[in-house]
Amino acid sequence: MIPDVVVIGGGIVGCSCAYYLAKAGVKVHLLERGSIGSGASKAGMCHLVTWHEPEIHLQLGREAVKLYEELSHEVAIDIEFRKTGSIAFFENKESLDSNKQMVQSLHEWGIKCQFLEADELIKFEPALSSDLAGGVYYAEDAQVNPLYATLAMAIAARQMGAKIETSAEVVDMELNPKNNTIETIITKSGRITPGLVVIAAGAWSGLLGEKIGLKIPISPRKGHLIVTAPMPENLFRVKTILSAGYLESVKAGNNIAVAVNVEQTKNGNLLIGSSRQFVGFDRSVDPKVISLMAERTLHVFPFLKQVNAIRTWTGFRPYTPDLTPIIGEVDAFPNLYLASGHEGLGITEGPVTGKLISQLITGGRMDINIDSLSLNRFSS
Repeated sequence: MIPDVVVIGGGIVGCSCAYYLAKAGVKVHLLERGSIGSGASKAGMCHLVTWHEPEIHLQLGREAVKLYEELSHEVAIDIEFRKTGSIAFFENKESLDSNKQMVQSLHEWGIKCQFLEADELIKFEPALSSDLAGGVYYAEDAQVNPLYATLAMAIAARQMGAKIETSAEVVDMELNPKNNTIETIITKSGRITPGLVVIAAGAWSGLLGEKIGLKIPISPRKGHLIVTAPMPENLFRVKTILSAGYLESVKAGNNIAVAVNVEQTKNGNLLIGSSRQFVGFDRSVDPKVISLMAERTLHVFPFLKQVNAIRTWTGFRPYTPDLTPIIGEVDAFPNLYLASGHEGLGITEGPVTGKLISQLITGGRMDINIDSLSLNRFSS
């Protein structure tokens, strides 16, 4: 089979592309260098975020939660989707006061959120430390198991006729000199003639661009995670609790950025994050970063001193300079599309990205205007 579309990358974004393209009747061949979901989709947390600014993230996030709910009924695997809400807390009054305008803006965008003063916060979520200044409850946030969701869409895409090929690292791509289209994709196991190509390889997307002389401004941003033994279901009223300063850590520069982020999964384990740092593709776990994350978390949840951590790991977020993804066609290469660069929102925005790529390729009506996500915005 000569595929209509070759998708490079078997994480949540690539599998979402394959799923929605196959659903639209497109012949798809997905290439994954390792196993399905073995990159950031396996290493990430489970929070689906509906309130991340700017506006394009708000649009993507709200649509994504709807798609995940649909997927939970469409696919064979339980993806552990559940509407949990989330709390973003403020550690001091200055931070609380400076974010009141942000909450008002989110209200105006239709985001369901509730401002909580210090006493209201503790009543709402008794597990939190009593010295916090307040917080915001985001009612529409949800959770999903990112690895299960990735596998579920890969399996469903295969059942609809897609070819899902693992251990298929792309080692080179050849261009047609007449029109600059990608004529051949070369993997360790052979050569593929694509119709169209979608690069959805997360933090590795920039390296793929280099093979054809295309600068894709995506770089790996390492994050650490701690996972605990399963805890009682009633440990938290709200299953995702994070520092409102999390957004500032996303915007941090080259220094190590750490912010409290605790999520209880459906099976009871706590996922404790988060960190951000630029160290290339160094996967090693840094004990100093783990220690700093634990220290910050225990300040907010002192009772967790009694909990056993059972694993730590790292993963790579695909970082772009403006912290928004690159989704769309590439003008200089007429048969190439990009779907990458979501930084820490790849789990949230994976399915909506896949659906948008499918709509773009098939000529369907676009659910969201993605002009602002074009690679062209970096051309200056």
